[in-house]
Amino acid sequence: MPSQASPLDQITLIGSLKAKKVPHKLAILPNLPDYRTYNIRLPYKPAIIVLPENEFHIQAAVLCASKHGIKVQAKSGGHSYASFSNGGVDGAMMIDLQNLQNIKLDTTLDIAKVGGGVRLGNLALGLYEQGKTAVSHGTCAGVGIGGHFTHGGYGFSSRAWGLAMDHIVGLDVVLADGSFVRANKDNNQDIYWGMRGAADSLGIVVNFYLETHQAPETVVNWHFDIPDVAKSLEGYILAFEHVQSFSQNSSIVDRNIGFGMNIGARGFCVSGTYFGTMEKFNAVIVPELLRGLPKPARTDIKETDWLTSLKMLNSGNSLNITNPYTERSNFFAKSVTVPEPGMSRQALESYLTYVLEKGANAPVHWFALVDLYGGVDSQINIKDEKFAAFQHRGDLWVAQHYGYIDDEANFPDEGIEFINGLNEAMVKGLPKYGAYENYVDPSLTRKEAHELYYGPTITERLKGIKEKIDPRNIFANPQSI
Repeated sequence: MPSQASPLDQITLIGSLKAKKVPHKLAILPNLPDYRTYNIRLPYKPAIIVLPENEFHIQAAVLCASKHGIKVQAKSGGHSYASFSNGGVDGAMMIDLQNLQNIKLDTTLDIAKVGGGVRLGNLALGLYEQGKTAVSHGTCAGVGIGGHFTHGGYGFSSRAWGLAMDHIVGLDVVLADGSFVRANKDNNQDIYWGMRGAADSLGIVVNFYLETHQAPETVVNWHFDIPDVAKSLEGYILAFEHVQSFSQNSSIVDRNIGFGMNIGARGFCVSGTYFGTMEKFNAVIVPELLRGLPKPARTDIKETDWLTSLKMLNSGNSLNITNPYTERSNFFAKSVTVPEPGMSRQALESYLTYVLEKGANAPVHWFALVDLYGGVDSQINIKDEKFAAFQHRGDLWVAQHYGYIDDEANFPDEGIEFINGLNEAMVKGLPKYGAYENYVDPSLTRKEAHELYYGPTITERLKGIKEKIDPRNIFANPQSI
């Protein structure tokens, strides 16, 4: 486990940071509510919070932590489900990248240099305002670029453009020895490979270099609420099988459609985006998607521009995120990555039986999102393990199972058991499966995490890189390499 700072360590560490003129704060001060963990259930407190304004501050802070035997984790947006951006345990050094907010687009190459503390909403605004370009990323505008881009990064545009990670063409990284390196396909190739998948174990990204796309002029945002699907187990299985078959129908589906399903005990909905015209969506996509399904109780289809589409996906909230950022949730979550060709009838029967029998009276609020990664023409799955330290390149679905309660309440053990059971019900009929790093599961052991997130080939290569560039294990959390 990562080392914790003793009171004496903390005093000497503060002295070292002051001597190097590194901006910092003590995490114990009561006026720092923005340093509460995003996951209220896991309220880890760092020994010290470093607030770098440039790479030199990060280099100095890492060397100070190394000197005093204190583990280091970076915070970009702070949304780690396991509170790893606070260290994952008490007593680590948090390097908060909130001051690294630069976004500069080279309009000739359409490559953007982006600071490690930028949040997704601000990234989208900056790219569009400077050149009407865009990259794939998630829907929550407050998520930081750091963990999201270095551990995958899925959005509905990912089937067209690849994962957020796939846009990275270069990285400026501070390593455990305090060095500052540029990593790309030509320089420091092992670091470039490993940081795209396991950055929390290897270094801190000061700047990302992102290859962008021209943002679509129009996007169709769509949502079908079909609660009658959940009226019977057989009906639920048939509906899931139909949507799964639809995703693999090459006469209808291409990379321009992205979507996911919301699975509930009393309801079902499917929603996503389409890069194309409203006319084609209504004439070609809708009839085949809805064929054989019960009549939707609610249909919402809107043709809009790129930024409005992102705002709608962000629950209608502004994409412009300012500090202090105080959004929190009290939750426990797990994930399943489902390889092509998808869920078998046996797996669906196990999973949806649990949903219907246990979900209606669950001990916590919950949701299950099943997002399409694969299917016809998916640009996620054209890459492989040689491209980056990310094994999920042959999956059809990625499921997130998320249980939550009121912020002030204590999360019950029964809630943990329910989410564990939901996850287990899905994997029971799957011959092979994994888990998704950005839905990091704190209940996994280090070995389990490496098996589910990386698999044996990637894990062994990462261990070799770690031994070379961080032999003292400075960058560490409970599941790091």
